[in-house]
Order: sequence, then C-alpha cells, then structure tokens
Amino acid sequence: MSAGLRAPRREDEAVERGVALQRAGKAREAEAQFAAVLRQNARHPEANNAMGSLALQAEKFDVAISFFRNALAAKPQEARYLNNLGLAFCLSGKPEEGLPVLLAALRVTPTAYEILCNVGRCYWQLGIAFEGIPYLEKAVKQHPDRVEGLLLIADAKISAGENDEAEAICRRVLEMSPLNPGALNGIAAARKQTAESNIVPEIVAALEANPSDESVTRGLNYSAAKSFIDLKDADNAFKHLAGAKSQKRIDRAKEEARLRRLKILYNPVFLKAREKLGVRDRTPVFIVGMPRSGTSLTEQIISSHPQVFGAGELGYMHNIANQLLFSMPTLDVYAGRVASLTERAAQELAGYYLKKIRGFSADATVITDKMPHNFLHVGLIALLLPEARIIHCKRNPLDNCFSIYTNNFNERHAYAHHLEDLGWYYRQYARLMEHWSAMLPQTVLEVQYEDLVDDLEAQTRRMLDFLGLPFDEACLDFQNNRRSVTTISRAQVRQPLYRTSIERWRPYEKHLGPLIAALAGD
Repeated sequence: MSAGLRAPRREDEAVERGVALQRAGKAREAEAQFAAVLRQNARHPEANNAMGSLALQAEKFDVAISFFRNALAAKPQEARYLNNLGLAFCLSGKPEEGLPVLLAALRVTPTAYEILCNVGRCYWQLGIAFEGIPYLEKAVKQHPDRVEGLLLIADAKISAGENDEAEAICRRVLEMSPLNPGALNGIAAARKQTAESNIVPEIVAALEANPSDESVTRGLNYSAAKSFIDLKDADNAFKHLAGAKSQKRIDRAKEEARLRRLKILYNPVFLKAREKLGVRDRTPVFIVGMPRSGTSLTEQIISSHPQVFGAGELGYMHNIANQLLFSMPTLDVYAGRVASLTERAAQELAGYYLKKIRGFSADATVITDKMPHNFLHVGLIALLLPEARIIHCKRNPLDNCFSIYTNNFNERHAYAHHLEDLGWYYRQYARLMEHWSAMLPQTVLEVQYEDLVDDLEAQTRRMLDFLGLPFDEACLDFQNNRRSVTTISRAQVRQPLYRTSIERWRPYEKHLGPLIAALAGD
C-alpha cells in the first residue's frame, strides 16, 4: 500500500479511536485524537464532525457550528452533518437558521428518528410547535418504544395549549418508563396539582432514585416545588426550591459597573449626535422587563391583532450587542465600538435585525420581540432602530421576584438562584429602566401587570394606540390565539385573566425575608 493511501487510513483510525474515547467519557483524550487528525488534514469530515460534537456537548455552539460547516464542505449531502449543524443552530438560539438545515437532512434520510425529533424541536423553538407535531408523530410511529419523541410531542402540546393531550402522552411514557423524570415534569407543567390528584409521591420517588444526577434532580425539584405551591404547602415548596438552586452567585461588582457604564454611554446628547445612523422602520416592537413580569401575556394580547406577528423571545439584538463586544468583562471596548459606528455599519446591523424578523412574517405591520433582557439594549435599539417602539412590562416587585425564584431558570440567569441576589438585581434593572424611560419618553411605554389584569380592554387600547394600530376585539380573547408559547408562562397565557397572580407572594412571606430586605435596599 502506498504512503498516499496509508495516510487517510491512519486518519480514519485515529478518528475511530477518538470516538471510542468520547463514548467512554474521555472528552479531553478524544479531542487530542481529532485535533491531531485536523493538523494533518484540516478538511477531514469525520474529524470536523467529531470536534463539533465535542463542542456541542460543551455548549460552545459557535465553535460547533464552525466544525460542522467544515465537515459539510467536504460532504455536503451527509445527513449526520446536516443534522448536527441544524441542532447546533437550534441550541444556540437560532432555530430559523437550523430549520432549513434540518429539513435538508430530512430530504436525504426522510425517516431518520433523530432528525425528525430535531425538526419538531426546532418548530417548537420558532413558536409554531403545532407545525412540528406531524414530524414528531412520524418519529413515534417508527419507534413507539422510544420516549424522547413522545416527550417532545407532550412539550409541543403544552406549548400549543393542548394540556390534556400532553398529560395523556406523559402518562403513556410512565407506563413504559416508571418514574421517568421528563414525563413527571411534563405532568407537573400540564396541570395544577390538587389534594385529590397529584404526582408528588412519584416525583419524590424519582428524586430518591436519582440522588446524584444533578441534571435530573434539578428539574424534579422544581416540579416538586411547583406541585407543593399548587397544594399551598409553602414549607415543602421552599425545601425543594433549595434543592433545585445553583450555588453560583452573581458577580455584583461586575454587573453594577456594566449597568452604570450603559447609563453613562447612552445619554440624550450621545443619541442626538447619532440620530441619522440607524434605519427608520416601525415594524419592530420590543417587549422588555424582568422575566415573569407579564411579557408573554403582553405579546399574546398584542399578537392576537391581525396586523401583528408575535415572534417570541429572539436573540438577535443580543447577537448584535455581542458583535460589538457587549460580553467583554468591561464595557470599555463595547462603548468605543458603539461610539465609532459609521452610518454604513449601523445600517448593516439594523438591516440584519430587520431581515431576521421579516423571516417570520413578510407582511405584518408589527412584529414583536419579547426577549425580556433586551432591557439591557434599549440604548442600542434607539441608536439602530430609532422608530422601534418598546413596551416595558412592570409587576409588583415581590410577585415578580417570587415567580422568578419558583421557576426553573438556567445558570445564565445567575441572579435567579438566591433571594438576596434576586432582590439586588431587580433594583439594578429598575434603575436602568428609569434611565431609559426618562431619556426616551416617546419610545418606551410602561405597562403595569396589575393594571392589565384590572382593566384588560383599557390597557389593550392603550398599547394598540401606542403602536398606531386600530382596536381589535381579538386582542381581548388572547387565550384563543393559536400561536405557540415556549416560555415558562405558556400555561398562563392560555387562560383568561384572573387576580390569583396578584399578591401571590404573601402566603410565602416567612420564606422571603432576604428578598424583602434586598428589595428595600440600603
């Protein structure tokens, strides 16, 4: 055998060794094998795919995307590579880029279970979960004994407001896999638990069966806490919340410096000097505020209007900010880049955002983006999209923070895991929003959640007037809106408004001392 033929063979064997190491949980050793191959042959498709898979496991999504693209450059029709790239896009918060790639993979292998499941998951992320259900049902029909597809269907059903069907599917999973954590979490999410009918014993048993698996116990503890809150058992609810919470703390000094720098950077003089930089387009409406402040409800109401498309939580403005280095340890570089933006650069960034949202609807008068933490980027929005409107959702701070604390937010929400941090962060957010509202009074409309509950029609008319839209009765029947809701609020927005969500914190007051003190401040 010639040397020219032996080299590819050695490369393939090295990749196979790396895959075996990866399966054995030895990621570092596996990476060394793949990297050695790529040093010899940067285009090796399997080595690139394997490196992408490692990056995906480590949640380094941009790195994973780059490797999967390299693999596809060598083999453009390889379904595994297409599936992995599509999944990486979805996991990185870019489902609109992931869907066409996954559909391309499906054209190559129309019956692949994993690809069908990923297509269904992608539609769920796009806020049109019902569009993905046929793909998931096709996957389940092929493999009725595999629970992943069933649980994805259940999740899609909850997002589409079909909670009874979702619960039935989860119970089917429990028949196949007793104490399955995903099924128990699904039932807890699908309906209110009652003294006569609840799954608390099963959740507790599942926790006892998986005591050391943090990825499992976290979700189960939140489901247990939610169930005990349904049952009005505060002590047990907070016991399970303590078991669910991350031990990581927010870096207060870093966060305070970041928010202070934003207020210094974006001031009226700064924006006035750059008022011609951006693109004047009234299509985008940003719904901002703390999570659990009513952003999902507000979008559900507005998107019930025939001229509005509700796009859900979009990461595009965050992507733009990070392109300007918003995520650096300090904002100094970001501030310099924003200050030196040329008209062309600003219009390119604004154009990127507008092109992305127009991908959801080509003809809607208004497209809403309800990423709550866009409250960090109000200044950037005003710079790039000076005619965009911003609706700021506010809620009683104790109710708002109680709701955040009792729900499953990942570690990116570092403020959400300790009551003292949560109260402190809420005060920082409130100060930043006071700055934006004072600086941009014609751009920012404040909507108080309690006012919305007390007089839905008056507040709906107020919001539609702000957006320049005529009143439409459909907005008052928002619970009948067919759009999917993929956030924690998905159950609530399927119901008419009730006052039960107001003063919800009060029965738990004895557990909330650190939060109450932190909200009161110095």
